[in-house]
Amino acid sequence: MEDFNMDEFNNLSTDDQWWVLILLLLESSKKVDEQVQQFENDLIYKNRFSSKHAVVKEIHKHKDEATIIVPPGKTYYRARIFKDFSIDKLVKYYLRELGKSENEIKEILNTWDKTQKVNALSNAQFFVSNDSQHKNSNEQIAIRNAQLKWRKSVKFKGYGSRDSTAPEPNKVTNGRANPDHIRYLYVCEDEDTPVYEVRPIIGDQVSVARFRLTKEVRLYDLTLPKKPFEDQLFDSVDEYESAKLFNAIGTMFSRPFNGDPAKYIATQFLAEEIKNMGFDGLRFNSSLNTGGINVVLFDPDACKAISSELIEVKGIHIEKDEAQIYKIGSNNQSQ
Repeated sequence: MEDFNMDEFNNLSTDDQWWVLILLLLESSKKVDEQVQQFENDLIYKNRFSSKHAVVKEIHKHKDEATIIVPPGKTYYRARIFKDFSIDKLVKYYLRELGKSENEIKEILNTWDKTQKVNALSNAQFFVSNDSQHKNSNEQIAIRNAQLKWRKSVKFKGYGSRDSTAPEPNKVTNGRANPDHIRYLYVCEDEDTPVYEVRPIIGDQVSVARFRLTKEVRLYDLTLPKKPFEDQLFDSVDEYESAKLFNAIGTMFSRPFNGDPAKYIATQFLAEEIKNMGFDGLRFNSSLNTGGINVVLFDPDACKAISSELIEVKGIHIEKDEAQIYKIGSNNQSQ
């Protein structure tokens, strides 16, 4: 790249110019990959808590253009695989519709185990969908009315507010941006991306919580638009390589690590650097949902969970040369 001469380049034929651009792209990509690899290795094997590497300098260099101010009231989403569904509220609505008194309802809920509660709702649901002889049965009317009231009245149909947010410090493990025991809140800007991020399997139920930002936050944006490489190259070779390195930093946060804690060290270091620069969080692309955006908030209390819905994963679809895609079902509110 250092030997690149624009005058000589302009004297080449169009075909030769494209070959030069391709070679420059390959050379630059290799150089950037080597820089990122060196940065990661230095932190893992040499010096864990300080670095003056070009990657760190790049973060500071783009500080102003990467700044996004997000006002209070912004909506974010977070997902968790749902394994602890409580049906007591729906059973309570159902028993009320059957005319049971509050004392009777309390006694039934204290007496029945989970299997009995599920069976009661399953039998009523059977009448609704399968048994034509019970079209006007008390059970059918009761379960339908109970479902309508449950949907309308219960804000948290999945996990509640406390279980939807970041776990307590003693339960926090290594993440893409946080070390052990340091609470950061990972959220997404749309409802589908967090479901992709938890990597469900067919039949899983996922609790998708809706969060509202309670204060203004300043985010470091690692999703800056990418110009075509030839446009950047014509601006300046150095600027082109800088843009490639900045994009590579964003990719570091996006790529899956398959649970290897050592791979989190570099991104944790950069997140801490960004935090020390005065930012409240960072923003990066999702690698599991094309177009999806992930957000990390350093203060989990900057966002408040206001509701949650249950999503059922209906199937998995594989496309050639594409990442694994999850088909997401509608809100599963009939349980």
